[in-house]
Amino acid sequence: MIDDRSLQALRAAMKVLHSSPDKAAQVFVLATGDNPELADAWLGRYATGERSMQVLERLASHADRLGEGLLRIQHRPADLGAHFDIDYVRMPIVDTTTARLAYAAALIREQNWQGADDAMAELPATPSVGYVRSVLATATKRWPDVLVAVSNCRQWHGEPHLRRAASLQEAWAAASLGLSDRALAAVELVINPPADDTTSGWKPSAQQASDELTRDALFCRALVLRHQGEPEEARTVLTNIRVQWPGFERAQTALSDPTFGLQITDPQTIETRTDRWDPSTETSAEQRAAAESARSAQTLLAEAEAELAAMVGLDEVKARITELRNDSIARVLRQRKGLPTSPVSRHLLMMGPPGVGKTASARAVARIFCGLGLLRRPDVYETRRDKLVGRHVGDTENNTRDQLKEGLGATVFIDEFGDLIHTGYGSGDPYGQAIISTLVPFMENHRDEMVVIAAGYPMASQRVLAANDGLRSRFATLIEYASYNPDQLIAIMEGLAAKDGDTFAPGALLSLRESFAQYYNSHITSSEGDVIRVIDGLGNGRFVRTMVEKAQVNRNSRIVSSLGLSGADLSDPDLGTDLDEDTLTLLTAEDVHYGHQQALPPEMRTNRARAADWLRESQDRRQAQPPT
Repeated sequence: MIDDRSLQALRAAMKVLHSSPDKAAQVFVLATGDNPELADAWLGRYATGERSMQVLERLASHADRLGEGLLRIQHRPADLGAHFDIDYVRMPIVDTTTARLAYAAALIREQNWQGADDAMAELPATPSVGYVRSVLATATKRWPDVLVAVSNCRQWHGEPHLRRAASLQEAWAAASLGLSDRALAAVELVINPPADDTTSGWKPSAQQASDELTRDALFCRALVLRHQGEPEEARTVLTNIRVQWPGFERAQTALSDPTFGLQITDPQTIETRTDRWDPSTETSAEQRAAAESARSAQTLLAEAEAELAAMVGLDEVKARITELRNDSIARVLRQRKGLPTSPVSRHLLMMGPPGVGKTASARAVARIFCGLGLLRRPDVYETRRDKLVGRHVGDTENNTRDQLKEGLGATVFIDEFGDLIHTGYGSGDPYGQAIISTLVPFMENHRDEMVVIAAGYPMASQRVLAANDGLRSRFATLIEYASYNPDQLIAIMEGLAAKDGDTFAPGALLSLRESFAQYYNSHITSSEGDVIRVIDGLGNGRFVRTMVEKAQVNRNSRIVSSLGLSGADLSDPDLGTDLDEDTLTLLTAEDVHYGHQQALPPEMRTNRARAADWLRESQDRRQAQPPT
């Protein structure tokens, strides 16, 4: 309740408010000293010129009681004529909401952003609140918040000036988010507002002339046009602004500097701020991409290391790939220091028989180069002669070029490289030559954008390299692979089984050593001079992988048959709960024998002594095939 003494003070102050404002101010001071919760007296102190933060803070603190005393003496808060300026608008202080907005506006001027936000936390969604919120968001470049604050400003009927000012806030926010069409539409509402029959108490602020809304809206339009790639239209608008408002220096700056323009951002960038009010704490899209790239790079390098570590043997291969990685790292560091760093070709030759890890190595190399930032993507595009040769020589050139273009930024892996040039043509292989003549310049012209890895038997590959004088020099690194020996083949089988959670019964693999030794030691020499072992013809690692898969099939069939589970109801959740893990994961000697037999070519299953003959016959059949 307001006591009589406070009411008498208010009555006395209001009586002399217009005739003697200084005297009224003294009475208001006495009234607040006597009753610190008297909101009307705090508003009176503000209205008579005391614009301190203390007065506004006290007014805001007791704003819910504003008018309580004045109404009892037949006055209203509006009778004090108090107002505050914020940006383009002068707002009257007439109620609880506008009293707290006056305090929020003062906090915005003081750059106390969080305080201003707190002051408006519980205010209703009125046009005046929306506008002050938009000013706070504009000052801190929280553009999505601006759009939310003025989202319905077109429905602010009866308040044309406030609506125009809000539309300008919308225009700048939309423009800063790259929403050009929305920005230009909002600009139009500022310059050519719709007719409105009624007006409110909102007026242009003392700091801003009414036509400055038009000026700033035109300036926004000019920058949006420049952003849209319409420089001449933008220049015309800027020139007109300079003519009409010669003192507006920003227009002159924009005319003098064609790079002057909008700073486009996005909501995701704004949300990365560590201080929500400070744009300098943002992480830009470029910075986020770089951070993600760095995380991806570490993942790629770790994957490459894991893939290499999982390979059985191949110590020399791993050493060469590590050497490649270290050389690439050193070159990157030299470039960062500004040291001379001559460009190098990263194209590779991987020479060796099939099934010894060349493709897996190529994938590891691709991940390493991508992880180091030397390639954009870790993808490996695999190809061979039969994918490149077309119906005509011209088709072959186009196919080759298309596949190489697809590999830009990544790695192209050419398997069976020795087959690119066929020997079955009487006067040379025009298709193979078309592939090579397209490949060589592409490798040179795009050596900073891609890596080409060629894989095949050594001597056959040397024959292809000799077919073009420039081809050999395009490959800077040679990595040599050897056939897997019996110990390595068994180790690979154990690794493959372990990866699936399986184990071999003790002694289950012993019987394989003699066969593996025979496959390793039996060999022929190709017409080109390559030593081809039987295990190479069988596929090395691919051969033993098939063995393991077939052994698992036999084990699974054996389990289901022996336990009578062929007609089992798999929807029964209790099915198999009584089985121990060993039953489901153990591979026996019987399983291994079955897998071995199934992985062999049919003609070798009954007579392995003919292994070398089988290999020779298979090579003869391969060479007898007509050239593609």
